[in-house]
Amino acid sequence: MRLQDIMRTDVVTVEATQSASNAWTRMRQQRIRHLPVTDNGQLVGIVSERDLGGPRGQATRRGRTVGDLMTTRVVSASPKTTLRQAANLMRSRQIGSLLVTDENDQLVGIVTATDVLDELGRGFVRPAVMAERRPLRSPPPDRTKPGAKAPVLRRAPAGKKKVGRTRPRKPESKTRAAMASQLPKVSKVARDRTSTAQIPTYIRAVGKELGEDERTYIRWKLGTKLGKFVKSIERVSVRIEDVNGPKGGIDQACRIKVVLSNLPSVLFETQDAFLHAAVDQAISGIERNVRRALQRHRTKPLHKKAA
Repeated sequence: MRLQDIMRTDVVTVEATQSASNAWTRMRQQRIRHLPVTDNGQLVGIVSERDLGGPRGQATRRGRTVGDLMTTRVVSASPKTTLRQAANLMRSRQIGSLLVTDENDQLVGIVTATDVLDELGRGFVRPAVMAERRPLRSPPPDRTKPGAKAPVLRRAPAGKKKVGRTRPRKPESKTRAAMASQLPKVSKVARDRTSTAQIPTYIRAVGKELGEDERTYIRWKLGTKLGKFVKSIERVSVRIEDVNGPKGGIDQACRIKVVLSNLPSVLFETQDAFLHAAVDQAISGIERNVRRALQRHRTKPLHKKAA
């Protein structure tokens, strides 16, 4: 798949002479995080919500124009660039969006890191192909054909009961759905849960704003990884924080806390330059820590009774 298949063609631009406060208001109205900057129709830079100071950057935007805060080093790609090439380019340059230009250097679209990562993530999902099991015994002979022998019947000796080998049935696998949002206290259950939808998940963002799509992705990812431990989990807390703010760098921190039933809580925290990468690493780490905590509890030797 290439960028021309996923790019957004209705690109919202802003003039370099426009005030930074108006550009921030336009971002909030359009629900976007990057604005290409033009000067008399020519592309001169790009400005992001981080460049404008974020939700608490009123002092940064006060009395300044877009041209004062924009990034002049614009990284662009052609519509025929593959998704993997675009992901490697964004990671090496540590940018969150990629402008798509044609052969005449005209802006034709824009692609964000979230769009690229979502499409790459879908490529790893493969439908399970179950091979047809061949029978261990040969089929019975066709008695309708001439010359077919009659089957030999063998009877068990008197006084002995024939016992057949039966395999234990596997328990039905529970569907691992997305984690639920905050639940009322009457709906919380400490034991014998039946689905991940009964585990309340609290997601808090500090220094940045999370959309509903990102919150849904986090709950879905948690349900996929922690669904097998559903009977041992009380609640899950996720904290997303932009550590360095407008300075950038590896500053996307994700901290996950899982409260277990009758066991100490489990924590895991990680940082990355991209939000999705930090979330995926934190969820994988918390899954390992929860599994180790439960295994230590199950293999813990019993205390000897006093004589």
